[in-house]
Amino acid sequence: MRVRVLGCHGGETPRHRTTCLLIDERITIDAGAVCRSLALDEQVKLDHMLISHSHMDHVKDLALLADQVIGRRGHPVVLHCGPETAETLSSSYFNNYLWPDFTKIPTPQSPVMLIDVHEPEVSFRIPPSGVTALAAPAAKGKRATRGSAAATKKATAGKRGTSSKKGSSKAGAATASAPMAHGPLAEGEYQVQFIPVTHPVESMAMIIRGTTGSILYSSDTGPTTRLWQLANKVTDLRGMFVELSFPNHMQALADVAGHYTPQTLEAELKKVRDRDDIPLFIYHLKPTFYEVTKNELAALRLKNMHLVELTDEFAF
Repeated sequence: MRVRVLGCHGGETPRHRTTCLLIDERITIDAGAVCRSLALDEQVKLDHMLISHSHMDHVKDLALLADQVIGRRGHPVVLHCGPETAETLSSSYFNNYLWPDFTKIPTPQSPVMLIDVHEPEVSFRIPPSGVTALAAPAAKGKRATRGSAAATKKATAGKRGTSSKKGSSKAGAATASAPMAHGPLAEGEYQVQFIPVTHPVESMAMIIRGTTGSILYSSDTGPTTRLWQLANKVTDLRGMFVELSFPNHMQALADVAGHYTPQTLEAELKKVRDRDDIPLFIYHLKPTFYEVTKNELAALRLKNMHLVELTDEFAF
């Protein structure tokens, strides 16, 4: 599993880009810096996008990407997300007011983008490159889904927002995914599990498993529990990408906004078994408070920790 950092900040300036990680050149985690970071030919290669939540710094490049790859791909770019995020993308983003509805363009049968809805803690698989078939059949009574560190970098390093809202029923949105077995993966295939975390809107952390191990992505979150319970069950966890947004003196704002400060991050990491043995990659610092937050993070003296920077590349 190769991870390239396209964006890793909680805001944007000429030196900062919002969150986006690229896996094996064809899968992204979020879409905060796709078009600013990738050439057109690289953008066309994107087949799957794992969207953690609907806030603009994580979805903003979906619009421009759709506009730039139309007519250059033979199948849709699949947007994997939770039910509430799917609803927001359909009703408030691709709604023909803010942006054309590329889940129906050029036709509802062959759109540029397909929204694939996944329920929390229900694993689904992303097929290897070149495979666009539907996921394995679901068990009777279930609904099937659409298509579905030791890092080698030299410098290693509450469920607020979730509700019973159902996923969008608009064209371009697939149904909720069926459970997938934890069997062997093919080369280039990935198994993904969404876990709700603490944020004002539905926000999904992710555990992504490939043939060489698993990584964790926290999404935007404040103090949470279920994510770390599930992380402790992963026997091949090669790295954890964990958000950090505000300095300690802005703790009250961080609590309201659903983000970590260095002091809450330190407390959260105590929930992780054998944390010091797992490479920790910190991202999402706000540019306005970058230096003070960076210094407070350094003061924690966390073992096996790396502050993620633009153009970083990791192998797991």
